Amino acid sequence: MKKVIKVLMYVYRDRNGKKEFFVLHRKKGDVVVLTGHVEEETLEQAAERELEEELGVKAEKIVNLNTKVQVEIKENNELSTEHAFLIEIPSGKEVHFLEGDEKHAWYSIEELSKILTYPNQREPITKIKEVLR
Repeated sequence: MKKVIKVLMYVYRDRNGKKEFFVLHRKKGDVVVLTGHVEEETLEQAAERELEEELGVKAEKIVNLNTKVQVEIKENNELSTEHAFLIEIPSGKEVHFLEGDEKHAWYSIEELSKILTYPNQREPITKIKEVLR
């Protein structure tokens, strides 16, 4: 089994005092936050690079949530260690997923725990709520 390190990116913007989170609705039916592989870089650098590659935008603020979850991804024969980041992007910037034609939508923090498909992606939501207080 191949071991990989990934970043989970909880990307949000402030719209009229409300925080909205970017979520992908993938063709295979799952609903996910952005993720990316860590290469020869720090976790924070990977999150910044992946954000620019996937949405074409620079972060205003990145917070390492200091969470680490291991997930077995059977279809890829991978054991993924995933580190979560809270990433704020400019509120006035319209963004679209640049690495495919999956649909996206913006959701409140309360909606995230209901719509995300995978438990490992729902797990950091409590910590995100604490950070955003």
